[in-house]
Amino acid sequence: MPSISNTKMETAKSIALVIVTIPLLAALVAWAQGASPPARTKAGSITPGDGMAAVEPTGQASGSVEQRIKTLHERGRQAALKADTSFMEGYLTDDYVGIAADGSLVTKDQNIQMLESGAIKYEAIDERDVKVHVYGDTAIVSALVFLRLTANGKPISGNHRTTFVWIKRQGNWKEIFFQATRVASRIPRPGDNLGHDARPAPP
Repeated sequence: MPSISNTKMETAKSIALVIVTIPLLAALVAWAQGASPPARTKAGSITPGDGMAAVEPTGQASGSVEQRIKTLHERGRQAALKADTSFMEGYLTDDYVGIAADGSLVTKDQNIQMLESGAIKYEAIDERDVKVHVYGDTAIVSALVFLRLTANGKPISGNHRTTFVWIKRQGNWKEIFFQATRVASRIPRPGDNLGHDARPAPP
């Protein structure tokens, strides 16, 4: 198995949210250390593979579109935790692009390779504040996610704001885009109040 370069290792860190929480959570980033995990734990009620096909059956009318997207999102989260790449193979578009918190790009093939090789191993992908917005054949999922994983043996954890974009192609929902933004500690500073309390620069 080929070794992963430093660049890919950084990309690997950000892959968490991308494959999971709907195709692996691509989390390669500078993670916030010591952040407390959100409300939802990794133990979910939906087991990856339970009735999961490579594509969504056309014309399936079980529940609303929002609920269908939430179900797919959860299946992806569980698949990432179990290193099950079949979800990404079936539900990521070939032109899928993930953007990590450090700005790195991750493709579908890279997501699958990092999970299969063990370069990325997820211990927890805990979500809260999950919201789904549907606009015709496009659905956007946003969530606050706490990740705990190992990247090439190095432990990593932190909170991220994530966005997933799903599109409907030939009657099937697929994930085409993902982006993660690291949640940094808030440090008060002069000028935060719309600049009204900012002091003028010295002459």
